[in-house]
Formats: sequence, C-alpha cells, structure tokens
Amino acid sequence: MPGIYQTWDDVISRWIGKHKEDLYLELGPPNLHPKETEDGTVEMVWDMTIDRMPGQADAYHTLPLYGGVDCRLKFFADKEGLVISGRRDGCE
Repeated sequence: MPGIYQTWDDVISRWIGKHKEDLYLELGPPNLHPKETEDGTVEMVWDMTIDRMPGQADAYHTLPLYGGVDCRLKFFADKEGLVISGRRDGCE
C-alpha cells in the first residue's frame, strides 16, 4: 500500500500553511543550514541525496520511492513559522 506521499510535489503541498516545527518532525531537521532574510522569511533545505537525520516520514516509509541522484526540497516559512511555499530541485 502506498504512503501518503505519492510524489515529491505531494510532500510540498501537504506542508503549505502548516508550522515548520511539525515539518521538522516529519522530514527531520533540514540538513542544509536554514537562511533567514531581512523580512524574517526562512529558507529551509533538505538535500535527500546526502546524509540527514531521519524524521517520521522515514520511520513510517511514507516518502516517495523515487527521486534520482539530484533531489532537494526547499521550503519557505514566514516570521511566524508557517510554511508559505516550497519547491523541489530535481527529484524526478
């Protein structure tokens, strides 16, 4: 039976409007250092091709089974900590 995430785009769309702390629990902490802009927006990057601390999605095997050798997820949270957007680089 497939997990909740059929595609990497599903991973992104599920987290828009939710708290970044919950996203950290799901995917583990970002493995690239988060960057904050002057307006308080935070960019968080998970590079799925390098070692990272696993999250609940890893424990329950809910991540997509494909992604290739070039797969990064980028999420952006506002100053209140809500995820406002996301995109994938690679992950095809």
